[in-house]
Amino acid sequence: MREKTGKRYFIIMLLLAAGCFFLDPSLIWAQKLTHTVQKGDTLWDICDHYYGDPDLWPKLWQMNPFITNPHLLRPGDVITLFEQEPVKEVKVEKPAVEEPVKKEEPKPRVMGVDVDHLTDLDSVGFLSHEKIESWGTLFASDNNRIMLSEGDTAYILFDKDKTIKIGDEFTIGKSSAILKNPVTGKDLGYVFKVKGKVKVEERLGLAYGDERFYNKENVFLTKVIKSNEPIYVDDSVLPRTKILPCVVPVSLNKNILANIVASKDQLELIGSNHIVYIDLGLNNGINRGHVFEVVEGNIVPDPNPEGGVSSSTIILPDKRLGKIMILEARADTSTAIVLSAKEDFSPGAYISNLSWAEMPDSLTSISSCPVE
Repeated sequence: MREKTGKRYFIIMLLLAAGCFFLDPSLIWAQKLTHTVQKGDTLWDICDHYYGDPDLWPKLWQMNPFITNPHLLRPGDVITLFEQEPVKEVKVEKPAVEEPVKKEEPKPRVMGVDVDHLTDLDSVGFLSHEKIESWGTLFASDNNRIMLSEGDTAYILFDKDKTIKIGDEFTIGKSSAILKNPVTGKDLGYVFKVKGKVKVEERLGLAYGDERFYNKENVFLTKVIKSNEPIYVDDSVLPRTKILPCVVPVSLNKNILANIVASKDQLELIGSNHIVYIDLGLNNGINRGHVFEVVEGNIVPDPNPEGGVSSSTIILPDKRLGKIMILEARADTSTAIVLSAKEDFSPGAYISNLSWAEMPDSLTSISSCPVE
């Protein structure tokens, strides 16, 4: 009986040995994956770190029943990880390689036309279809002088609603009487003639020991810092508009036909470097730098006037008299300088837009300047 039992034991041991021999060695010697808890770790973070899926934390918690709170782990605890393909690899960040700084290519300088040597930009004036409302009036001067020039003291009464500061500069001049449109004969508007500039130096208040200042508010002592021509008591002041001297000629592709309706100093004959005004502006697509040709055209009666009223039709111009360039564009008027004139022309002359693919030599030959 003992002999049979011994044989059975020997056979069982032999089979067990054979079974172990055929098992996968990696299963026999495989070690479990673990993670040692660091301060601040949670099962949520660990699953995200190793598996790329934080929502696997309940499975990890189930494998580690000693954990009482999955969000409050004790540093030093060893957590058994489960195998799942693919296990997220921990990325080792490579040190950033600084790329060489690319040097920006210098931008080509934009060149413009220097008009400062062609005219006095502080005295170009402007055209207004509406009555020009001044900010104040020169009402007195030292020694009761009526005519002032550069360096003289001018006392100016500003409108009560205007805010004036010491050091402010203002244009001083006079508005014309209402002008007529030289083409239509209708009321055109007013031209403001600039005579000079004044600078605010002191506020005088209601009284200044002089009866001229009694019961007058917003009275300021100013100094005439520039005079283009004599300045008189009763002249008006306006905020100074500074026109930059470097103007970039701009091609205008929009078809515009208009008229020169007035000029500075109300000249009857207009030539090179003169200042002129046209009755179109920003609202009509005209901007600073736009160049126009001054043209002479023929006007013939309309052969089929509507309603029996005579009108005119402009025939295409057949003679080019010169070029003008816009210095300042307002809502519905513009101020321009005559760049060139083959012959003198009069107010009422037609102008048409000038467009180009490459700037004409007649513009590039004028003294140039870099645009800041």
